[in-house]
Amino acid sequence: MEGQVQRQRAGNQRRFAPGNWSVRTQLLAVVIIPIVTALVLGGLRVATAVQNAQDIDNASQLVRVVDKGTTLLQEIEDERDLIALYVAAGRTGGTSRLDAQRAKVDAALARVRAEDAHVRRKTNSALAAQLALLDAFDRKVTSLRYTVARSTMRWPTVVNAYTALITELADALDLLTPDIGGQALVMTAGTLKTFAQATEKASQQRVLLGGVLAQGHFGANDAQSVTLASRQQQASIDQFLSSAPAAQRQFYERTVTGRDINKADTLQKQALALQGTGRLRLDAGTWFDSMTSKLDLMRLVEKQLVGSVEEESLREQHEAERSVFIAALVELMLLLSTFGVTYVLVQSIVRPLHTLRASTLTIAQRRLPEVVRLLRGSSNAKVKAIEVEPTAIESTDEIGGVARAFDDVYRDSVRLAFEQAQLRGRINSMFVNLSQRSQGLVERQLELIDRLEKGEQDPDLLASLFKLDHLATRMRRNGENLLVLAGEKAGRRWSAPVRLVDVLRAAISEIEQYQRVQLRGLVTADVDGRAVNDIVHLIAELLENATAFSSPDTQVLVTCQLLSGGGAKVEVQDNGIGMSIQDIEEANAKLLNPPVVDVAVARRMGMFVVGRLSDRHGIHVQLRGSSPHGVTAAVMLPQQLVRDHEDHMDPPGLSARYNPEGRLTGWRNYDTTEQLDESASARRAHRTRRHGASSSGTVS
Repeated sequence: MEGQVQRQRAGNQRRFAPGNWSVRTQLLAVVIIPIVTALVLGGLRVATAVQNAQDIDNASQLVRVVDKGTTLLQEIEDERDLIALYVAAGRTGGTSRLDAQRAKVDAALARVRAEDAHVRRKTNSALAAQLALLDAFDRKVTSLRYTVARSTMRWPTVVNAYTALITELADALDLLTPDIGGQALVMTAGTLKTFAQATEKASQQRVLLGGVLAQGHFGANDAQSVTLASRQQQASIDQFLSSAPAAQRQFYERTVTGRDINKADTLQKQALALQGTGRLRLDAGTWFDSMTSKLDLMRLVEKQLVGSVEEESLREQHEAERSVFIAALVELMLLLSTFGVTYVLVQSIVRPLHTLRASTLTIAQRRLPEVVRLLRGSSNAKVKAIEVEPTAIESTDEIGGVARAFDDVYRDSVRLAFEQAQLRGRINSMFVNLSQRSQGLVERQLELIDRLEKGEQDPDLLASLFKLDHLATRMRRNGENLLVLAGEKAGRRWSAPVRLVDVLRAAISEIEQYQRVQLRGLVTADVDGRAVNDIVHLIAELLENATAFSSPDTQVLVTCQLLSGGGAKVEVQDNGIGMSIQDIEEANAKLLNPPVVDVAVARRMGMFVVGRLSDRHGIHVQLRGSSPHGVTAAVMLPQQLVRDHEDHMDPPGLSARYNPEGRLTGWRNYDTTEQLDESASARRAHRTRRHGASSSGTVS
């Protein structure tokens, strides 16, 4: 066992040795290392470019979130200012403008959530935390609204609460950090953030001074808060102007200017100048509208800055896509050039070998077997020679020399097969000649026996003549077996239909131990006369096997029945030693596809003859095990060979049975074995009936 394992390991080692590789594999092994290196390096480059493109695409999605978030900031600022003025006025007056503004805030929240859902956040924990704040922001807005509506807080408290919420939102919208976007995108986003802070301080000025004017007097810290918001706004504007590109500065200077800006600044100065008086004479609505006009102009600049951020994001996205395309194109060109050179070199060596291999496989697997099959299937001694087509290689190198050598081998193989076919044809002719000679002698012997039986009265001598008659009949069947081996048909053929029962009785008469055979389930049907002789021969061979491989004191049962779909089934059942399942399967395979005649076939000639005869007429023969032991052979006669009998004349040796209504119900055998032994005349009558299937009808 250990030695076997060692030999197996040694065989595996030899199999993977470079010397056992194919030529194609050996050539590919030379270039596989540089190809793999190029694939790895190029793959890393492409993967980096793809990852960068995905990050920039994610940054572009964040830009869209910032865009919608900036709009949300503006809407919440307006809601804060409106509800603060409503509270400062004593919570009196209509709320339609406030309700409409709340609807705008809710719509802006929905747009932010929709954009936020498309952002990849798993790779950045800080980004995920900021986006989580955006996801929960609508609940905070709802909670603050509920608190303001259900409490008695003063307007400065309302402003502070909303301002804290706005600050939290602005921090959450600071998404474009250096680890997410490019440097230019981050700088543009920083400029937007600075100007958004200035806009927020302007909105704070609007609500703080508007609340003071709505309540009619300055509080303790109201003037200081307005002044602080104004200074913070100016500081943010100065920072914006110092960092923004020239085009953005010019757009700001052209936009945030004019009469509305001057009016808002004048009203603020007038209000602050009256802080020490007892009563303010400025209208809160006039101030709110003037400051709103200023905020609208500032928000135009803010919108233009958001557009700049989007343009920069789009530019970086296009650049990333271009990088991916260039990296993939370079990698593809490198691979194509490598594969192209490798293919040309390998094919220049492998193509002739591949052609030789394909030609040899075609010859070995298809052309040579077809030639052998054609020659083997020919039974004629005069077989025509077959031309050998050479392989499709015309080179004069070593591969061409191998091809010429294989052509010589192929040619010699065909020549040997041709000679064997000629020899087989001559042997078949010899079989036919011997069979015809022996059959002529047997027929003369049977005629002589007939004359002796007719004039003999001694029962013992007549019984001996019967045995001699059976032996002669078996000799005639053996002669016909030689014709079957040679692929020829018997000379005796019937033209008129013959009753199926006569065919079965004729088959029984062909065997030596005919007394052991019982006929049951006989039917009134006719068999096509052209197939009668072969069917008699086929069933006789099955009966011969059944009697030979079963005990002499047992009976062999023959039954037949008509099939509903047409045709008839005849079964031959014995109680002999039986066959194993494997032997039955092998026998059925040989019955279905009879093998080529050789020495092994000669040893089991009966099964070969049955297979050849059944194949000749489309008859299906199958063996199966019997219960409790023995073998049953089922013979399925096709519809074209069997037809219903048109009248009900009694078959030889049988008498009809009828029911009370006069209908035919079956047959009764009145010619038993005991009756055959009573007298010489009875034996002679039985012999006449036994040969009825062989002598009745017309022979062609």
